[in-house]
Parts: sequence; structure tokens; C-alpha cells
Amino acid sequence: MPSKQETTRKTKYVGVYQDLTTKKYGYRVKLGIDRITGKAIQEHRRGFRTAVEAHEARTAALKKKQDLGTLSNANMTYNMFMEQYYIPEYKNSVESSTFRSRERILIELKGRFAKKKPRDISTLDILDYKNQLLEKHSKNYARLKFGVFSRTLKHAKKHGLIKENLVEIVGGIPKHKPEVNYWTKTEFEKVIQTFNIDDFYEHMSFMMIYLYYTTGMRVNELTALYWSENIDFENKQIRVFHNLDYTNGKVWERKTKMKTEAGRRIISIDDDTIRILLDWKQKQESIGKYNFVLSYTGEPVGKSTIGRIVKRHAKIAGVKEISPKGLRHSHASFLINELNVNPLVVQKRLGHSDIQITLGVYAHLYPTIDSEIANQINGKIKIQTSSNSLLNNWNGNQYINRSNESNLEDDK
Repeated sequence: MPSKQETTRKTKYVGVYQDLTTKKYGYRVKLGIDRITGKAIQEHRRGFRTAVEAHEARTAALKKKQDLGTLSNANMTYNMFMEQYYIPEYKNSVESSTFRSRERILIELKGRFAKKKPRDISTLDILDYKNQLLEKHSKNYARLKFGVFSRTLKHAKKHGLIKENLVEIVGGIPKHKPEVNYWTKTEFEKVIQTFNIDDFYEHMSFMMIYLYYTTGMRVNELTALYWSENIDFENKQIRVFHNLDYTNGKVWERKTKMKTEAGRRIISIDDDTIRILLDWKQKQESIGKYNFVLSYTGEPVGKSTIGRIVKRHAKIAGVKEISPKGLRHSHASFLINELNVNPLVVQKRLGHSDIQITLGVYAHLYPTIDSEIANQINGKIKIQTSSNSLLNNWNGNQYINRSNESNLEDDK
């Protein structure tokens, strides 16, 4: 029995009590800590007719907390969520080069949905953003931005700010396979005629273009090459064991972590490429000691510089402009259309993790080989048919026979 001082008593349900004056039931529940004020968040309700009703209401409150997060989180704006939680975690989970490439998108998203709470971002808000992206950007860049946005909402769901990621209801932007320009062997030969290798900078530029074309390395794989670690003149090989995370000539990092595990590979090189590398190494040594293969200052060369070199000499040669990545595609084209190399060899040389990637990217380069297969089939099969039907009691050709009989009657 309760003492005279007691006004409530506990029940068999955790957090549920009975008011001894009113005989009604109530509950108290802790819903965590307010991350803004640092104070405990509690909920207290009373006036229930039975202990069971109070218990069910308390359970519902806990479930709501689990669904939406604590009260402060449920009221957190998208901008606060991005600034305090998503961006710091994302920055710590990806390569610095990846973060730099996404940072502008993240800042744009903060501005776009700044004052909205994640739970208040509707399907119409998302659809409007999706349509604006498609109007403003190429399909693939719009897809990239929309994908980043979707991942922020997925993260918000994970931490209880929203019940579901509404991007999944609106639908994503399908991937569009872009055509990447590349140089044919004839075009490449025109380009290398535009270099004067008596000039130090042009000699480096020539060597760079040639090496990209004959190896198919990724841009940041070639820029990371050291003479001592990666070039094996004796065995005629390049050890692709590094890639370069480049910010500028003074801020860069040479990493052993490759884009994929298959990216760590050894590429065999021909005698012409060996000679071109040795000539460039000798030219470098006449100036000073260089670690980087691709360097004219002692520091590594950035992608923007490579792009300008490619563009400048394409214009002089009168061939189509391509991106630095287009040199990798040019190598694949050379392997497939000039050397008839099978996809498995292309996959290994380019460092693709899966043959499906190779086929997906370069399948359109194989029509020439398909024509050659057709030519090889020609004449290989001996064609001889029977002068009499060898089918016994088969009436499947009666319609044709009747048609022929009818035609003969008409001719009479």
C-alpha cells in the first residue's frame, strides 16, 4: 500500500504510473539528448483510463522516436544536417580527390534545400530539382548531381531524420552512355608530326602523348610514374602501381591505392616506346635529376595541362579534339581495330576489374572484327542440297502444291 505522502504508484509496465488522486494513468519516457541544447528530451502524458492504454501510448512514442530520431533531429534543417553530419563523414570516407570533385555539388545542395527540414522535402520538390538538372546539364552530369542528393537523403534516413528516401519514389536519372572521341592510328600519326622534340617542353609533350596512346594508362596513373620504381627497361615493362592525387604543382600525393584492384598491373611496352622513353630520360638528365617520368619542372604535371597539350596539337594537326581520357580510348581502338586483340587482353591491359566493363565501353569498336569473321566464314561450309524430297508422308507442303495446281489450271 502507498504511504500518505505518495501521490502516484508504479504499475507492472515500465514508465507507467497511476495517479492515486484521479485514479488515471500516465507515462514518462526519455527520448534521448537534444544535440543542440545538450538537455535530456522527456515526454510526460497522463489521463489514460487504464495502464494498458498508457503503456501502448508510451510504446508509440518510443517508436516515433526511432522512426524520426530525437526531437532536435526531427527539427534539424537540411543545411544543418549537411554541415554538421553528412559532409564531415563523407569527407572522411572518400579519397581527397573524390571529395574535391564533389564539394561544389554538396555546397549547391546546401543552398538549394537550406532551410527545409529533410522530412519536409516533398516528392514535388525532388521532381522540380530533377527537371532543373536535366534542363541545365548533360544527362550524365545531371545524374551525378541527383545521385549525390539521393545519397544525402539515404544518410538522413539511416539516422532517423526521415522515414523513407523519396528520391526512390520519384525515380533516378538513367545512365546515358556517352560517345568518347578517340584518335585513329592515322589521326594519331598526324598529331605526333606536330611536335618539335628539340624543344624541352615539346619533347615531354610528345613522349606523354605517345605513352598514353601505346599503353592506355589512366591519366593519374601515368602522371604518377617514377623512373626508378615503375619503368623496367630491361624487361620492357611499366609497373602501374601508383596513381597521383593532384591539387597543384606543390600540393599532390602519390598513392599506392588504385582505382580498382585490377588497376595494379604490369604493361609490356614495345621497342619504339622504350626508345622514346630513353630519349626523354636522357633529355631530362641533361637538365637535372627528375623522379617523375612526366615532368619538366621536377614537379608532376596536372590533368588541365595535359588537356591543353592535347587540344593544342589536335588543332595544329587538323584532327578532332579529344579529352585526356580519350587517349585511353584511342589505345583501346588501336588494340581492337589495328591489332585484332580479344576483349580479355584489352581488359587486362587497361586494368578493368570486369570483362563486362570492357565490353560495355568498347563493344562499338568491334564491328570491323565482326566483318572479318563474316569474311572468314565465307566458303568454309560446303553447300549441297538434295534433288529429291527425303521426307516420307509429310503433307506440310500441300498448300504450296495446291497453289501450284491452281496456277497450272489458270494457265490452261
